[in-house]
Amino acid sequence: MEIDLRYRNLTDLFEAAVSTKPAKVCVEIIRADRRETLTFGHLQHRARTLARDLTERHAIRAHDRVALVSRNRADWDVALWGIILAGAVPVLIDPERGSEGVAGHLKATDARALILADDYEDRFAREELLAYAQAHRLACIMMTDTPLAGEALSDGDNDHVPGRDAQTQDTAIVLCTSGTTGDPREVELTHTNLIANIQGSVDKVRITPQDVLGHILPPHHSFGLTVGKLLPFAVGATNIYTNRYRDVPDLICSRGITIFIAIPALFTTLAKKLEEGINKQKEKSRVLRFLDRHFPKYVGRKIRQKQGWSQLRFFLSGAAPMPRWVLDSLWKRGYRMYEGYGTTENSPVYGFNEDLATLGSVGRPINTLSVKIVDEENQTLPPLLRGEICLGGPCIMKGYYKNPVATKAVIDTDEKGVRWLRTGDLGYLDEAGNLHITGRKKYLIILPGGKNVNPERVEKALSEAHFVKEVLVVPTRRIDANGIMEETMRALVQPAWETIESHTGQSRAELSAEPHTVKGLVWESIRDCQQKNKQLSSFEKIASHHLEIHTEDFLKTSTGKIKREHYMNLEHLEAKHTRIEAYRPAATPKEPRSVPKA
Repeated sequence: MEIDLRYRNLTDLFEAAVSTKPAKVCVEIIRADRRETLTFGHLQHRARTLARDLTERHAIRAHDRVALVSRNRADWDVALWGIILAGAVPVLIDPERGSEGVAGHLKATDARALILADDYEDRFAREELLAYAQAHRLACIMMTDTPLAGEALSDGDNDHVPGRDAQTQDTAIVLCTSGTTGDPREVELTHTNLIANIQGSVDKVRITPQDVLGHILPPHHSFGLTVGKLLPFAVGATNIYTNRYRDVPDLICSRGITIFIAIPALFTTLAKKLEEGINKQKEKSRVLRFLDRHFPKYVGRKIRQKQGWSQLRFFLSGAAPMPRWVLDSLWKRGYRMYEGYGTTENSPVYGFNEDLATLGSVGRPINTLSVKIVDEENQTLPPLLRGEICLGGPCIMKGYYKNPVATKAVIDTDEKGVRWLRTGDLGYLDEAGNLHITGRKKYLIILPGGKNVNPERVEKALSEAHFVKEVLVVPTRRIDANGIMEETMRALVQPAWETIESHTGQSRAELSAEPHTVKGLVWESIRDCQQKNKQLSSFEKIASHHLEIHTEDFLKTSTGKIKREHYMNLEHLEAKHTRIEAYRPAATPKEPRSVPKA
């Protein structure tokens, strides 16, 4: 597909963005341990200073890889743009990866330099990385409390910006995948890839300089980079990052946030609190019961006014599937909740659904991306037939760095020269071209009768259960009456402890001493949820003997995704993730049969 791009490379985009309102706040960081702001003008000066430092003091040349390991802070933006302006390639590494994992990415990407934050892991991990850098002759720059490249510019500093020479198909950024698949890879995105994705996203979101975008997204991740950082930056809007999740409602009010972006877990919590609050008030007010039944948008508008959220345009969710009940709950009361989709390999935005009539889909692609559904023989399927989701166009990655075999396995080029990415996700297109995702191809659970279960589909349904905080559905094996090994599924559930404490009047310590009570309450809420659910087929429903209580938080990636493979590969949970097995209901009620939607 032919796309007329507005910028030739990221350096051109940078210079256009910073030249408009230099005194305006570009970035605000609100962390539990750090509060910072950075204007467009300060970012321009400091990024140029760092670029000069990299090229003159550290001998960094065009196309050299410079690794960046840091949590979100103002210096992160300075480092990113300083590397780009120097004509080098930022390698973005998850700061939650251990020192050996970081060293592995440094080696795999042929990094020439390392920019490391002083709050990475602990002192010993930092010393290990510094020792690795020294042994391999990598230049090393530490982020400290002193602003990175904070010194004043002298005359002549603006004469030449090496990054201006970057070509459209040059690698612009390398993103190191989070490793949830157990096979971390380094994704090369070109200037064209990122500019095309940003351009399509700007047109889709209709973001303007007057918007204030709030988010909780880590910047080393493709979603956090493109949507959290580059999208507002490209139009001159302010972006506000926080990791203080409990303060998000107050933050939306106090900072005048117009767009808030997060992962489904945060919006699920928001929807549960909204429902619980309204239900408590409805117990005391016949008027509210009437209004919420017949005029729910009016109720929602009054709540937003009370919260100070009148300026909020919409929520946007990505990085994982959104439970349908959350969408229904929020849209019902007038909260615009857009569910997005994308992969690191497509830079990463596909698009999002903004139409109430097609709720549950992720809508049509941005105008710089194409989508099709293919079968096992790579033949394009017509609407309503399920297959593998393929994305095509200028947003598709250059490839996995120095891994042509892995690249060839997921990218095809058609007769028109369009590059197509096989995402590994399953879904279908409706007749209007909206994409519906049904699961991950590799996560399918094959039951003894040959039925396929998409665990994400079951998880989304069970997340509505009253006493469930989070749930993970994974395959397991059992021996049937004939001694044959067969695959089935089990559900690992983290209880909603605060809700259970409120319901029982007992503390968590007291509840921990009564595991049968906890599992009983969790099971009853799941059973009720499954009985009311009209989407799950009978074979997709969890039985009580396949329910395991997971007392601690799930292990997660920095983007909030549960590390599914960690639990799929465990025959038994480790002791620190205690299972409660004491509760057994006297009888499991027969579950109603339901017909899945086409």
